[in-house]
Amino acid sequence: MAGAATNDNDAWALLSLKSAPSSPTKIVWSPEPNAAAIARLEGREFEYMIRQHRISIGRNSSRGEVDVNMGHSSFISRKHLEIYFESPCFYMVCNGKNGVFVDGVFQRRGAAPMQLPRT
Repeated sequence: MAGAATNDNDAWALLSLKSAPSSPTKIVWSPEPNAAAIARLEGREFEYMIRQHRISIGRNSSRGEVDVNMGHSSFISRKHLEIYFESPCFYMVCNGKNGVFVDGVFQRRGAAPMQLPRT
């Protein structure tokens, strides 16, 4: 599990998803740490290499852990959002009570999955 030390202001950090292969033709999903990354998630002070078909982003708690821990801010839900891959695109689902901004567009909890841009 990857984590990052953040504060309340980092709840508004812009995240950028960058697809590793420009046009994936054959992808093998693997949660193994040495497996080839299929995408990279970048924040102000962290980088997370995506190696599985679905990741969760939020804050760790006594109820469970997430793949990308954004700290203990009250603005961040336990499972704030999920990013998943359905060939050939990545999608994001917002589960957080405060929503999330993607390229300046606000996504609310419960909205339909949003196809993410290639970068």
